[in-house]
Amino acid sequence: MMSRLIAVVGWLAVGHAALFGVFWTLLQVPESNVLMLAASALLTVALVVLAAWIEGVGLNAWRAEGGLLHSARDGWRTIPAVLVGLLLFCVIWWLCGWMGAWWTAHRGETDAWLMLHFGWTRTTAVHRGIDWFLIFIRYALGTSLALGLGWQIIVNGFHSIVSTGWLRAAFSPRQLALIVFSMTVFVWLPWQAAYWRPAWLAPDWQEPGFAAVKLGMIYLVANLGWALVLGAVATRGRFTRTTA
Repeated sequence: MMSRLIAVVGWLAVGHAALFGVFWTLLQVPESNVLMLAASALLTVALVVLAAWIEGVGLNAWRAEGGLLHSARDGWRTIPAVLVGLLLFCVIWWLCGWMGAWWTAHRGETDAWLMLHFGWTRTTAVHRGIDWFLIFIRYALGTSLALGLGWQIIVNGFHSIVSTGWLRAAFSPRQLALIVFSMTVFVWLPWQAAYWRPAWLAPDWQEPGFAAVKLGMIYLVANLGWALVLGAVATRGRFTRTTA
């Protein structure tokens, strides 16, 4: 299991670096004429397809019957499944944004209703709780549903979308807890140190050298966290392979 985790982390680190390269190229294209607009469109499509291939290979590499090399060789087969999962995630993202905007727009009415019916004069905790709830739905549950749907299609085919196995797995406390833990400990917490540096660093080669090493470590740890998220979905998926 450890060797598989190391392989997946390495794959994701290289793949995400390649994604950044394509994205950076996209940013450099001047959209000044039709040809450049077409180039931007092609790069955007390439970016999405490449991302689907990278995540699909990383997800499929957790399969017991195949390793990373086998998954990379047949990775193109996972692209449609990952794209469907990505579409579901985008829908959840949009819905959470819409609900957040609606709640903010009606904040005054909500405060008045809470004051009238419950006598609450301080509602900051309520609004903060709603914000955290939407963050959980967007990042934790949305990720669990999107990856669970993609994994279900990879394992059982598109006809298995109508099954309930992947939904039960996506809502399981174990899978959600693993996703929240991995994203919090290995992605969110390390990123808090992105702008930190010791006060004693000299403003010469030491400062950019320290920043490069620090950001590189944060990048690797973030890929470790994402590999664990993929593993949380894929390893559970091995035990829910039926379409029931």
